Amino acid sequence: MRDLGLDAMPIPPSRSGIPPTLLYRRETLGRWTHWNTDFAQETLHGFGVAVFDVGLPAPLAIVSAHLNPFVADKARDEAKLIATRALRYGPYGIVAGDINYPPADPASPSPDYAAMLPYNQSARTRLPSEVGGQLVPDRRVTEILAYTGFVDAAAKLFEERGDKALLRRTATDDRIDQLWVSAPLRDTVINYALLDTPEDASDHHGLVVRIDLDRARTDNMWEYK
Repeated sequence: MRDLGLDAMPIPPSRSGIPPTLLYRRETLGRWTHWNTDFAQETLHGFGVAVFDVGLPAPLAIVSAHLNPFVADKARDEAKLIATRALRYGPYGIVAGDINYPPADPASPSPDYAAMLPYNQSARTRLPSEVGGQLVPDRRVTEILAYTGFVDAAAKLFEERGDKALLRRTATDDRIDQLWVSAPLRDTVINYALLDTPEDASDHHGLVVRIDLDRARTDNMWEYK
């Protein structure tokens, strides 16, 4: 079993364009081949694509994402761009980070609206006039990732195990930090957990996702064109 522990992600690119240091484990992630920031200026916080040769028929591309927290429509555009860039090198892609919006899976628990600040509520919920005056999570951003073929690691394991702890909130009011794998990597996700300590490290929990690359699908290979 080739166990890929994704508890260290690439640091997002700086606005200066200077390549950052990549934090990864050589013994599990293999040989680093690319750090692509060509589209970094097209999103609010920027992003990079770290590409590794891990012995699969095509490279593994990992995006460290931080989507626009203010405007869901802009975040949807960012999600589509990031998802597409994660598939730039072939069908093996991972998108992880502060997605800033509710999970796509409607089975996920509702946000804690009592803890949600007004500006987050206006960004992360649908307009009441569109949904009968109710507070409804705006899942359209993460639905873009699902529509592009990505799978939410926590939701996938919850579907298999029924353990509600997998759907815990990663921030004060919702599970807005997520890791998504492309379809050929769906079966590689074998474990998921949140980091609770140290308590004051961040206002978000860290994610640890374990991936067994021996479970990756190797049929239906394609190249980006």
